Amino acid sequence: MIRKPILIGATILAAVLLQGCANTTHIINLEPVANEESRELSNKHAIKVSVAGFNQTNIGSIDTGIGEHADIKIANNVSVALFNHIQNRLSSLGFDASTGALPATDLSYVIEELSYTTRTLSLKTEATLVSDIKVTVKKGATTYTANFKSSKVDQYGSLPDRDVVESDMNELVGQTVARSFQDPKIIDMLSN
Repeated sequence: MIRKPILIGATILAAVLLQGCANTTHIINLEPVANEESRELSNKHAIKVSVAGFNQTNIGSIDTGIGEHADIKIANNVSVALFNHIQNRLSSLGFDASTGALPATDLSYVIEELSYTTRTLSLKTEATLVSDIKVTVKKGATTYTANFKSSKVDQYGSLPDRDVVESDMNELVGQTVARSFQDPKIIDMLSN
């Protein structure tokens, strides 16, 4: 009877020692994705989209309960990727940003936070992913600003693959942008 818990403990210890203290860097590309929704919206004024520069390349790290470590770095230009995603999102909603009366409605995005942090829970690791984006719409003398923050909590036993980290971050940022287009005030200012 005592042999079984000792054998299990020895197996876990051996796995931890074999894993060692692996250190790596997960280099990801931020290309937001979201479930595309189609709507029949339209705009009376042209829409000028801008995305503030995001100069942060290191967005966090992973430290697992079994001694693995990975820094998470972004390789591509986040502002360009987010700009392209927003333009595609506008089109899928029915907006044509390049047409309409002038002056254009200004639609600007600023990434306030993009992070991936972990904490160890025994041999499990809990990851918290955060995407916080500030959106400002200016139309004539009217300005509307709102923050959209999304987060995701995940648990795992060993270091997740780079592809998993990249996919999770892209999905989270895509969901955050999608939430901005569900704000009735933003939609109203873009439409009228």
